[in-house]
Amino acid sequence: MSITTSDNNEHDVKMIESPFPRHFHFQTEDTVTTSFTKMNIITPVISKPARNIMDLIMLVTGASLNVFLGLSITLNSIMHTSSNCYVMSLMFSNFVVLLEPLKQVFDWIFDIHLEMNLDYVFMMSFSTSVLIIILLNVETYVVICQKNSPLRNTLLKISTAIKGVSFIWILCIMLIAMELHLYEHFQKEIIHDIYISSSVMFLIFPSFILILLNYFTLYDLIISKSIIGAWPSEDIKRFIFLVGVNVGFFLTMVPYRIVRIIIFITQSYNDMAIEITYIMIKMHPIILPIICFITFKRTRQTFKDNDALSTA
Repeated sequence: MSITTSDNNEHDVKMIESPFPRHFHFQTEDTVTTSFTKMNIITPVISKPARNIMDLIMLVTGASLNVFLGLSITLNSIMHTSSNCYVMSLMFSNFVVLLEPLKQVFDWIFDIHLEMNLDYVFMMSFSTSVLIIILLNVETYVVICQKNSPLRNTLLKISTAIKGVSFIWILCIMLIAMELHLYEHFQKEIIHDIYISSSVMFLIFPSFILILLNYFTLYDLIISKSIIGAWPSEDIKRFIFLVGVNVGFFLTMVPYRIVRIIIFITQSYNDMAIEITYIMIKMHPIILPIICFITFKRTRQTFKDNDALSTA
């Protein structure tokens, strides 16, 4: 990433002349795109001042919430669990997303242009997040539904979670780099096929796994309730947190990718839908910490402890 000064403030959705060959322009002859992007081509609909303000709010709010979440987990030894290792990984993925509004804020306020590959930013954050969420769902399924499984103790080890997170990040770094490299050497139609194939790998197939895991977990909770006459408190809290993470991800990160797939398949464009779902991606760094603060009992206790210390 290099830093250069620019005479004109630019925005991710402000159209500038594309540095890539014309066959990457798949709207009209006059279509232009952001620098270093072939897939995230956006025609601005929302006014530039409104976009600038939204980027600043999302950057400050998202960064503050994620830093506080990270400190809450790091500074409280009781929160050093395998599940929170996955949460920390999702938090790092959020900071990857925040690179985009950071770039726009630098362009707007400081007149400094940060050159970055926004394709890589969005694809890395998406792929790492969905795979980490799968691991979190697998762990929850084993903890709730396979209480006597020999895998249970192994999965709950922090070392296991760290190894899983490290493997996912290394895997995604290589796969996304390979995918973007393919975009350099193929025509538009082939690029669309590659993007759709990647979406099947990182969206369709994972979604099928998540649905199955959540179905079996909920079924086991219902059976437990029918036997003991009440919901198992710790298990239901874990499941509610998991559902919150899943819903937050699918409501913010997934719509943009689905819209892009529809565009590539139908060749019909809806600029408003693209920009709205694009903004929704940048809201995910705000949504995840809020879900954690609401559902984490220990995080709520941290708030109470901090308030007590401040009034003492």
